[in-house]
Amino acid sequence: MYNPGDRIREAVVSKELGVSRTPVREALRRLQSERRVILEPQRGAVVAELDRHEVVELYQLRQHLEGVAARFAAQHASLAEIEELAFILDKSTAAMDDPKLLNQINWEFHNALYSAAHNRFLLRSIEAISDSMALLKGAKYVPLGRPAELLTEHLLILDGIRARDPDAADKAAQDHIQNALRVHLQIGFHRAP
Repeated sequence: MYNPGDRIREAVVSKELGVSRTPVREALRRLQSERRVILEPQRGAVVAELDRHEVVELYQLRQHLEGVAARFAAQHASLAEIEELAFILDKSTAAMDDPKLLNQINWEFHNALYSAAHNRFLLRSIEAISDSMALLKGAKYVPLGRPAELLTEHLLILDGIRARDPDAADKAAQDHIQNALRVHLQIGFHRAP
């Protein structure tokens, strides 16, 4: 797994995958055309990083998609899906001191939310931006105090879904992503890699 800013060595990838360097080089060129990799002179291939403006654009789009997902989930989620969301959040209370596990549970919650929305086109849109989310430096870092905020924000989303209140669920989800952007901007560009 490579992180934003990491150098990708053709020879290493070739050996790991058991292929010649030619398909690796072609794959890197394709990733370059998708702006996921930057080919730098003297350095070779480097995993792309998003600049501050790109981060804001990405979060703005995600904010609206998350709001729509929560809105649709409030309208379409089955009782079993609502119980699954609650179960996931119960797990997060036990993981407050384990940032890696908490990050995994966070993604589990969001994926369950997307499924509960019951809209395949929304899922495709979210999948499309997920690749770009992987280019966020520090995205897996959970600062002190944020775990409790995450749980509170997720519970507000769940409350809106349980109440079958699309407006409340949408607002809670958009507020959640807006807070995530705020936190990312505070730590994402000031934290050492």
